[in-house]
Amino acid sequence: MAIRYIKNCTGDDCEGERKSSQVISKIIFYLLLVSFVAVFTYMLFFSQYLKVGNIEIVGTLELSSQEMKQGMEDSMQGKYFGIIPKNNFLFFSQKNVEKLLTDNYKKIRTVTVTKKFPDTINIVIDERKALLVWCAREECYLLDEQGFAYSVADFSSPELMQNHLLQINDASGREVSIGSKIIEPAYEQYVLSIKDELAKIGFNVTDQYWTPSRMAEEINVKTDQDLEFYFSTQFELKSALDTLNIILKKEIPKEKEAEIAYIDLRNENKAFYRFKNVEPVSENLEVAGEEVKKEE
Repeated sequence: MAIRYIKNCTGDDCEGERKSSQVISKIIFYLLLVSFVAVFTYMLFFSQYLKVGNIEIVGTLELSSQEMKQGMEDSMQGKYFGIIPKNNFLFFSQKNVEKLLTDNYKKIRTVTVTKKFPDTINIVIDERKALLVWCAREECYLLDEQGFAYSVADFSSPELMQNHLLQINDASGREVSIGSKIIEPAYEQYVLSIKDELAKIGFNVTDQYWTPSRMAEEINVKTDQDLEFYFSTQFELKSALDTLNIILKKEIPKEKEAEIAYIDLRNENKAFYRFKNVEPVSENLEVAGEEVKKEE
């Protein structure tokens, strides 16, 4: 039969043993704590598990998502303070990426950046659509659907070469600032419709338009035969075209259209026109119930 001895510790000897045990326990605890902090710090700042490894870009139409991705990867090279890798998922700055993209790509209207744990960055791009080229002071700018100038026009770029954007030349020379609103969307739609509507009645309009100023609400266009049309955006385009059709049917024979210098449609339900090389003489006419002023 085994005999067990249970030490009954009392007095100063036992007190010393308890203190020694507590010291050892504290040493073990702090060693474990330091080890945990070291491992956690490594995982947090230096581990490859928290490295941004996947960048997904959607929404691009004419911009190159691959070019954007490469630019982001280049910006994440190096370290913060020479210690923390810039490609660390936890320290990846969404606002910095948004600023980087909008600064480098003026065609971007908005960009949304989200992080998907543990290593994915999702980017949604909303591209501007260039509708017009606005030229003033010997410089040209791209206008988006809202009439904002968002970039200087590069006539060698695919955006301009492939889309054949029409150009409006502002004779006033008023300065244009990137990001400023130049014209209203209704103005854009008006001028964009002119070419198609005139084509329906046999006039081939060039892509070069003119206006006295952006405040004048006037637009001048020219055909391949050097016939000029003057429009006012204050009145509906349909009204001007109805008046034009009346003149063509009642006053100007088809064979004489090439002799017209201009047709002025800037007054509602009225038109003024003149033939080339003829001194202008005003004459009021009543055509189909609508007043037409003829200059010849």
